[in-house]
Amino acid sequence: MSRLSFLTLGLLSLVPLCAAGNILYSDGVRQCFPHAFQVSERPLTCEKADWFRYYTCGESGCDYHLQPWVFAVVALIVISFLCSLVCSLLRCICCVNDRR
Repeated sequence: MSRLSFLTLGLLSLVPLCAAGNILYSDGVRQCFPHAFQVSERPLTCEKADWFRYYTCGESGCDYHLQPWVFAVVALIVISFLCSLVCSLLRCICCVNDRR
């Protein structure tokens, strides 16, 4: 199989996980209560999560995070690049005498 086929299969295997909504996508939180929260204060309102980012509560308020699927796609691209680089180097080193 070609590299493009493996990459396509890898990306298609992520589709059910993304559709599940729990593993590679996070809704985040809408309100945060700071660490030194007083009863008379209003809670902090976080921005709504989208396909690329979400927010969680930290010590000082809302913390920004990238969606987990972004890391999965970047990792897949990096692994694919490294595999192709290693295979190309092995091909160059092992086939030096096989010049046509």
